Amino acid sequence: MSEPAANEAGAALSAGARLAQARERLGLSLEQVADKLKLDPHTVAALEAGDYRVIGAAVFVRGFLRRYAQLVGDSPAEIEALYARQPESSQAPDLARVSVRSERRSRPRKPISPWPAALVVVLLLAGGIWWWATHRAARAHNESVVELGAPPASAISSAPAATAAQPAAGSAPAGGNAATASHIIALPAPLSPEAEAAALATKLAALPRKHLEMRVNDESWVEAYDARGMRLQFGFAHAGATLAMTGAPPFRLVLGNAGAVEISLEGTAVSLPEAAPGARLRVSINSKGVVTLRP
Repeated sequence: MSEPAANEAGAALSAGARLAQARERLGLSLEQVADKLKLDPHTVAALEAGDYRVIGAAVFVRGFLRRYAQLVGDSPAEIEALYARQPESSQAPDLARVSVRSERRSRPRKPISPWPAALVVVLLLAGGIWWWATHRAARAHNESVVELGAPPASAISSAPAATAAQPAAGSAPAGGNAATASHIIALPAPLSPEAEAAALATKLAALPRKHLEMRVNDESWVEAYDARGMRLQFGFAHAGATLAMTGAPPFRLVLGNAGAVEISLEGTAVSLPEAAPGARLRVSINSKGVVTLRP
């Protein structure tokens, strides 16, 4: 068969069927291809049969097809073009259905919890409890001092000149009650819950910022949050994209295709844990660039 006729015959095949033919010409089994691509045999069979719903997001299907084509010596661009004709290629990504290895599928995936908002609530509650406990103890101490007829120790240390001057002037009644009353009035008023919340917000806003940059080498899903709970990135990133963001570390990241993402913090490369192609990682990066896996 001439070369133009062979090209026309190849174009008439689906992406999966064309890859299957190339595999058979090389004498490779499904298991051998799955081992080389680090996929399970069911995923390879689904690629060849065109059953892309089993695999999940279109980004992973395209990535697997390109790698399969490179393995068997076919054209990745032509294989991807054949897949682009399928309706599934334009569907939104569904990260929960991606299949990389069978042992990864066996582990249940947990939904992303909205803990940034919960963290702010916990901090506000902690601040309110601390304020209540502190001012309750101070009020009880002052009341006990007044009953004994002596000024509080804090008031004495804060205004020794006024305490000494009043008896010398002869203006204070016997027993020192006037001095005690004046010191109690001089105590600072407790902050309201609204003021406490404003102070907490000011502290969070004053956290030091760091510059985080991501280089996306293949299509991937990217989420990024900082220590304040601010969402810095959320969405689908295409191959070749550079994502720059500034926030307060530690940063929390969700990477839908972690092996295709390169990260740097303040210009220094950050080493991510090794992941299989198409695998999802949930990590934290502190201010020194240390990476910690998150459940």
